[in-house]
Amino acid sequence: MKKAELILAFFLLSTVIFGQTQLLKDYDFDKGGFTLLGSLTDAETDPNGLADSLGEFYTDDIAVLNSFKKEWIFKTPSPKYACGYHYAVYLCKGGLAIESFRINLNCNEIATEKGYFYFDSNKLRMFKGKLKKPFTKYDNFYSFSDARSARTKILSETNLIMTYTPDWTKYEGEFSFVYTCPKGSGDCLDKETKLLLQLTGEMKKTFPNEIFELEGGGGSNTDLDVNVKCNKTLADNFKLYPLGWKKWSPYQLGLTSYWIKK
Repeated sequence: MKKAELILAFFLLSTVIFGQTQLLKDYDFDKGGFTLLGSLTDAETDPNGLADSLGEFYTDDIAVLNSFKKEWIFKTPSPKYACGYHYAVYLCKGGLAIESFRINLNCNEIATEKGYFYFDSNKLRMFKGKLKKPFTKYDNFYSFSDARSARTKILSETNLIMTYTPDWTKYEGEFSFVYTCPKGSGDCLDKETKLLLQLTGEMKKTFPNEIFELEGGGGSNTDLDVNVKCNKTLADNFKLYPLGWKKWSPYQLGLTSYWIKK
């Protein structure tokens, strides 16, 4: 083969290899301990025959997990559709999600941390007879201590597939405030990331003994809305900036968990 042909062949091979995304390639399922869980999300408002017949599912079978790894390779990009998702799919280990995807079977889309891709429904339908049904449980609690203790106990159960990590595991609630950018500083919203870092540093100095987390909540050319996850003691003593539309709101102490049926 001539040099030019070798270069062309290498280019074509590189395009095939590097143009694909294999979602589960980083996980060695042969070591055991992994479960793939599919939780229904917007299936009731966006009906789909496959979602209706398949329902919620899980598999901890190593052979099936390796088949998912082999089949869930995507190449064709997909735009970000505003049509919701039928499934939230979680790769779980130790009762917690270590990676997640969102699938819409009508829009043929899978949303991942690696991008949005065209999703052929057959890539899920082909596993229909190989998947099991989880038992789903929802618990309500009346105090943060009870909720946190119960979640810790749930995570120790051997038949747990997955439970979530709600904000109440760390904080008691949230509120918002409005930061006004100095005149002439440019578009406030465009500088959201930098401003959140600046405000985080300022709040750490003011509240050195408090834990908190800041999130952007939108804004404009002149103002930035900032959401604060924290404990009530911080919210009660906050006077740095005007409060926003969200007054102090304690978290609802609910927890969903998914289980292997005994």
